[in-house]
Amino acid sequence: MTKEQLIKDCLQLEGSYLDHPYGEFADVIKNKSGKSFAVIGILTDKDIASIKKNCDSNVLIEAGNINITMKCPPELIHPFREKYTALIPGYYSNKNHWNTIILNKDVPYEEVLKMVQLSYDLVVSKGNKNG
Repeated sequence: MTKEQLIKDCLQLEGSYLDHPYGEFADVIKNKSGKSFAVIGILTDKDIASIKKNCDSNVLIEAGNINITMKCPPELIHPFREKYTALIPGYYSNKNHWNTIILNKDVPYEEVLKMVQLSYDLVVSKGNKNG
Protein backbone atom coordinates (compact mmCIF):
# COMPACT_ATOMS: atom_id res chain seq x y z
CA MET A 1 0.00 0.00 0.00
CA THR A 2 1.19 3.47 -0.81
CA LYS A 3 0.62 6.74 0.97
CA GLU A 4 -1.11 8.10 -2.14
CA GLN A 5 -3.57 5.18 -2.23
CA LEU A 6 -4.38 5.60 1.45
CA ILE A 7 -5.04 9.32 0.99
CA LYS A 8 -7.22 8.58 -2.04
CA ASP A 9 -9.24 6.02 -0.05
CA CYS A 10 -9.69 8.44 2.88
CA LEU A 11 -10.90 11.14 0.51
CA GLN A 12 -13.71 8.84 -0.69
CA LEU A 13 -15.60 9.57 2.52
CA GLU A 14 -18.29 12.23 2.10
CA GLY A 15 -17.07 15.80 2.50
CA SER A 16 -13.47 14.77 3.21
CA TYR A 17 -10.58 16.94 2.14
CA LEU A 18 -6.81 17.10 2.46
CA ASP A 19 -5.16 19.76 4.62
CA HIS A 20 -1.62 20.51 5.81
CA PRO A 21 -1.95 22.47 9.09
CA TYR A 22 1.34 21.01 10.41
CA GLY A 23 3.31 21.48 7.21
CA GLU A 24 3.85 19.33 4.15
CA PHE A 25 5.18 16.35 6.14
CA ALA A 26 1.74 15.48 7.57
CA ASP A 27 -1.29 14.86 5.36
CA VAL A 28 -4.36 15.58 7.47
CA ILE A 29 -7.73 14.33 6.27
CA LYS A 30 -10.66 16.33 7.60
CA ASN A 31 -14.43 16.12 7.31
CA LYS A 32 -16.59 18.89 5.91
CA SER A 33 -16.77 20.50 9.39
CA GLY A 34 -12.98 20.80 9.47
CA LYS A 35 -12.48 18.04 12.06
CA SER A 36 -9.45 15.78 11.58
CA PHE A 37 -10.07 12.05 11.41
CA ALA A 38 -6.77 10.82 9.93
CA VAL A 39 -3.18 12.01 9.89
CA ILE A 40 -0.88 10.29 7.40
CA GLY A 41 2.87 10.59 7.35
CA ILE A 42 6.18 8.91 6.63
CA LEU A 43 8.35 8.05 9.62
CA THR A 44 11.76 9.65 10.09
CA ASP A 45 14.57 8.51 12.38
CA LYS A 46 13.43 11.16 14.90
CA ASP A 47 9.87 9.78 14.83
CA ILE A 48 11.15 6.25 15.39
CA ALA A 49 13.24 7.28 18.39
CA SER A 50 10.19 8.98 19.95
CA ILE A 51 7.92 5.99 19.27
CA LYS A 52 10.42 3.54 20.77
CA LYS A 53 10.83 5.76 23.82
CA ASN A 54 7.08 6.11 24.42
CA CYS A 55 5.68 2.83 23.16
CA ASP A 56 6.22 -0.81 24.02
CA SER A 57 5.79 -2.38 20.58
CA ASN A 58 7.56 -5.33 19.00
CA VAL A 59 6.94 -4.18 15.45
CA LEU A 60 9.97 -3.45 13.30
CA ILE A 61 9.79 0.27 12.52
CA GLU A 62 12.03 1.82 9.89
CA ALA A 63 12.49 5.28 8.45
CA GLY A 64 10.24 5.59 5.43
CA ASN A 65 7.38 3.53 6.89
CA ILE A 66 3.97 5.02 6.18
CA ASN A 67 1.77 5.60 9.22
CA ILE A 68 -1.77 6.74 9.86
CA THR A 69 -3.17 8.09 13.12
CA MET A 70 -6.92 7.83 13.66
CA LYS A 71 -9.52 8.44 16.32
CA CYS A 72 -10.88 5.32 18.03
CA PRO A 73 -13.58 4.66 20.63
CA PRO A 74 -11.87 4.21 24.01
CA GLU A 75 -13.40 0.75 24.46
CA LEU A 76 -11.66 -0.47 21.28
CA ILE A 77 -8.26 1.17 21.83
CA HIS A 78 -6.71 -1.69 23.80
CA PRO A 79 -8.33 -4.60 21.93
CA PHE A 80 -6.92 -3.23 18.66
CA ARG A 81 -3.48 -2.71 20.24
CA GLU A 82 -3.50 -6.25 21.62
CA LYS A 83 -4.52 -7.74 18.28
CA TYR A 84 -1.91 -6.02 16.07
CA THR A 85 1.74 -5.28 16.83
CA ALA A 86 1.81 -2.51 14.20
CA LEU A 87 -0.99 -0.62 15.95
CA ILE A 88 0.41 1.63 18.66
CA PRO A 89 -0.83 4.50 20.86
CA GLY A 90 -1.54 7.61 18.82
CA TYR A 91 1.69 9.29 17.80
CA TYR A 92 1.55 12.97 18.81
CA SER A 93 -2.07 12.40 19.88
CA ASN A 94 -4.19 11.67 22.92
CA LYS A 95 -3.30 8.04 23.57
CA ASN A 96 -6.74 7.33 25.07
CA HIS A 97 -8.58 8.31 21.89
CA TRP A 98 -6.17 7.86 18.96
CA ASN A 99 -4.22 4.93 17.51
CA THR A 100 -1.37 4.93 15.00
CA ILE A 101 -0.89 2.12 12.51
CA ILE A 102 2.47 1.45 10.90
CA LEU A 103 1.32 0.31 7.46
CA ASN A 104 2.34 -2.73 5.48
CA LYS A 105 2.98 -4.76 8.64
CA ASP A 106 0.41 -7.00 10.39
CA VAL A 107 -2.77 -4.90 9.99
CA PRO A 108 -4.61 -5.95 6.81
CA TYR A 109 -5.52 -3.04 4.56
CA GLU A 110 -9.22 -3.92 4.85
CA GLU A 111 -8.91 -3.44 8.63
CA VAL A 112 -7.14 -0.11 8.13
CA LEU A 113 -10.04 1.07 5.97
CA LYS A 114 -12.57 -0.08 8.58
CA MET A 115 -10.68 1.93 11.20
CA VAL A 116 -10.62 4.97 8.89
CA GLN A 117 -14.41 4.68 8.58
CA LEU A 118 -14.75 4.31 12.36
CA SER A 119 -12.63 7.43 12.93
CA TYR A 120 -14.62 9.37 10.33
CA ASP A 121 -17.91 8.29 11.95
CA LEU A 122 -16.69 9.34 15.40
CA VAL A 123 -15.65 12.79 14.19
CA VAL A 124 -18.81 13.32 12.12
CA SER A 125 -20.99 12.21 15.04
CA LYS A 126 -19.17 14.57 17.43
CA GLY A 127 -19.45 17.41 14.94
CA ASN A 128 -23.20 16.90 14.61
CA LYS A 129 -23.71 16.99 18.39
CA ASN A 130 -21.81 20.27 18.67
CA GLY A 131 -23.79 21.99 15.97
